[in-house]
Amino acid sequence: MERWRHDAKNGKIENRKIGSRPRKRGGRAVRKGPQVSHYRVAASNLPPAFCGFRIVQLSDLHGTLYGRHHQLLLGKIDEEKPDCIVMTGDMADHSRNAISRLVDLCIRLKKRWPVYYAMGNHEQCLKKWEAVQLYDGLKKAGVTVLENTWCDISRQGQTVRLYGLNMPLVYYKDPLGEYRKGAHFSTEDTRKFLGSMDPAFYNILLAHNPLYFPSYRDWGADLTLSGHIHGGIIRIPGLGGVLSPDVTLFPKYYGGHFAEKGKHLIVSRGLGNHFLFRVCNPPELVAITLEKKR
Repeated sequence: MERWRHDAKNGKIENRKIGSRPRKRGGRAVRKGPQVSHYRVAASNLPPAFCGFRIVQLSDLHGTLYGRHHQLLLGKIDEEKPDCIVMTGDMADHSRNAISRLVDLCIRLKKRWPVYYAMGNHEQCLKKWEAVQLYDGLKKAGVTVLENTWCDISRQGQTVRLYGLNMPLVYYKDPLGEYRKGAHFSTEDTRKFLGSMDPAFYNILLAHNPLYFPSYRDWGADLTLSGHIHGGIIRIPGLGGVLSPDVTLFPKYYGGHFAEKGKHLIVSRGLGNHFLFRVCNPPELVAITLEKKR
């Protein structure tokens, strides 16, 4: 297992050692950029240097192409003036050109911002040669991949800690996949995969599946960023998203900002699609601003 430490000001990364299958569909090319959703998250334990720190979250791209070389998406990201980019899984899948399109996007993003990546269930379902292509491409792009590891992001001598969770497929509750009936990802499971959380830091968790937010919350994540639910596919005003990938009706954490016990969860509705068609549920780019709670 490895950990990285990233200095957001100087752009340096230190590397240190520490002790079913989805259907194949072609990724779409679209002519319009995604909708941008803005969230502000305030916390009393946020280091003052990170007040105003801006995170842009990308999730569930699924091979979708936003104009030539993703120029429509890159333009939207540039408008948000982020301090870093995070990707919360299912950015690549089996669809044609999905991996090469993602790697091209990452190379372009990394030229301007630090990029952090946590895996989703679709990355886990890739064939061996596809997984090699993905990992090699992300490494070439300079992306920090967080698979049950953490890195520190430093700014003006102060630090926040960023974790990435790679959850086994049995916990995704996919009736067509490797789901085991009765499986539940508990707070203790979170600790088993990520280790004990250090309360001295403001802790951000990239976890593709928001279903287990109570476990992440009780483990100690101050802010969890997720995707996976695709906004519930069909969104009904006043009721929310209708359907989750595990065929659950009206999932609780379908999209948006949730706060429980002083901890926060933001669920992206995703940039692409894998099953059915979106209704009243446009693709989404998420922009988050961290604030110091007075």
